[in-house]
Amino acid sequence: MRDDRLDDPGAEALRAMERSGLEAELPAGGEVAIAVGSRGISLLPEMVRAVAGWFSSRGCRPFVFPAMGSHGNACAQGQREVLASLGITEASVGCPVRSSMDVIDVGRLEDCGLPVWVDAMACRADGVFVVNRVKPHTAFSGRHESGLVKMLSVGLGKQRGAESCHALGYDRFDEIMPRMATLILDKVKILGGLGIVENAFDHPCRVEVARNVNFLECDAALLEHAKASIGRLPVKQLDVLLIQKMGKEISGGGVDPNVTGRAVTPHKESFLHVTKIGVLRLTPASHGNATGVGTCDVITRRLFNDIDLETTYANVVTSTMLRAAGIPVIMGTDEMAVRCLLKTCNAPGRTPRLIYIRDTLSLERFWATEPVAAELSEHPDCQVGSEPVAFCFDGGGEIVTPDFSPDFSCSAPRELDGF
Repeated sequence: MRDDRLDDPGAEALRAMERSGLEAELPAGGEVAIAVGSRGISLLPEMVRAVAGWFSSRGCRPFVFPAMGSHGNACAQGQREVLASLGITEASVGCPVRSSMDVIDVGRLEDCGLPVWVDAMACRADGVFVVNRVKPHTAFSGRHESGLVKMLSVGLGKQRGAESCHALGYDRFDEIMPRMATLILDKVKILGGLGIVENAFDHPCRVEVARNVNFLECDAALLEHAKASIGRLPVKQLDVLLIQKMGKEISGGGVDPNVTGRAVTPHKESFLHVTKIGVLRLTPASHGNATGVGTCDVITRRLFNDIDLETTYANVVTSTMLRAAGIPVIMGTDEMAVRCLLKTCNAPGRTPRLIYIRDTLSLERFWATEPVAAELSEHPDCQVGSEPVAFCFDGGGEIVTPDFSPDFSCSAPRELDGF
């Protein structure tokens, strides 16, 4: 797949703001609240700084606030820390960063009566502008998934907004979410949003500004682009998918079901069947939030020890998807986890179809067993290395090869016999 990354996403964000036509709608000298979420987005600080600078240059007074539902342990300081972990600070974006969990009920949905909540600071501001990546959701498929519409309906409402949007379950999400967003667009001074699409190499490849009047249409169009750009493994069936690390900055589900083929709900389209999934690490940027670990079969003791149950439970209780926090089989070391996956993948008498990836955002380079490599050697978009590499472990049972650098050397003392 071609890497169609933008050369300078910050500059492109600025150009998108300039051609948006928003200038005529700006509140003269007014405060503009810029909503930023918890998703890991490449070069996010540069793009947020460009947006804040554009508003400042037009005489507005921008400030950034977190719009991430229940993330950050559902508290103001926790959400500020999540922003900081993404590089969003007052110094990096050139404007104040404010965080509060106070929300205002701006209306109710007809028929079901669900309340719609919005950050109180945003409601008091003279205008609101959201910044978010647009991508397929981890639990359902629809016209609007994870993006600008979700930022309004879930992110702006903090924990109470997220709880309300999730109250009827994911089978109603693609209906409830745009209805809530439409109500917010009508009741709150939403100026628009910057929608960011990343390609299969995790680089921004498109940025567009959605205005209040075409907010839903722009979000839907960007989602179609995102679905066409997302990285996927070029196979349809695996015995084992081994993942080096999971994390909230990688995917809202820790491991992206758009890659693994396994979601916490039946409302998600699947393009891959995997018999067993194993994960070895939880990223530090997750701050202990292991939401999505329940979609896996095997984890290591190290990953389990890094889980903050309070933070994880705050996330899954809000979403109502308790299965996302289910604890898989725990193995003491990487080696024990790999052996367990191979033992239970139901592939007796043959070499298992296994792929080992760094994480579900990093698919440009991965490792595969011979049956998969042979298949991919015929794939027009794949290049298969000529030299086989063994799984090797150190004295503590941690994988030391293969790794994911382009020029590593295999110097480990022990191979996984029988692999």
